[in-house]
Amino acid sequence: MPSLEAAAVAINITGVWLTARRNMMCWPVGMVGVILYLRQFYLWHLYGDMLLQAIYCIILGYGWYSWRTPKKAPKKQSHFQSLIPRNLRTQVVLTTCIGLPVGWGFSHFTNDPQPYIDSVLMCLSLLASLWTTRKYMENWYLWIFVDFIYAWLFLYRTDFLTASLYTVFSLLAMYGVFTWKRDINTH
Repeated sequence: MPSLEAAAVAINITGVWLTARRNMMCWPVGMVGVILYLRQFYLWHLYGDMLLQAIYCIILGYGWYSWRTPKKAPKKQSHFQSLIPRNLRTQVVLTTCIGLPVGWGFSHFTNDPQPYIDSVLMCLSLLASLWTTRKYMENWYLWIFVDFIYAWLFLYRTDFLTASLYTVFSLLAMYGVFTWKRDINTH
């Protein structure tokens, strides 16, 4: 169903671009995009990616709520947060470790073609999503890494449209770094 995949690509690119611009519409647009990809991944038997899309719907709802709920902070303080480097590394390592038993489950109970890579990328994507909802600047660096690996994975699977999507996601994540840093510096 190329039209389903093409629509999902266009909507997801729009959603990430809106996130980089800190536009509240990123959340509902993102929900539509992940629902379309949830269906697409089901058709491809990519259950880790499918599960990730389902969880994204929940995270997108939380992000929408989180960004709408005003934080009690002084007016001159930036709305961005940053992680302590040690905490950042710990979260990435723990998240990667969680992905390994999930990969084992995918390898034994599904026909996922790359169960361990899918599960680790799924877990790291969830961490990046959580960081995005909390407006941690580091979310963009993790997205750059994860999206780059996903691009190579879909290229390996010869799905050039979705590989292109993740390449664009990596570029949009770089744009997110630029725009969020610019906004931080102006505050």
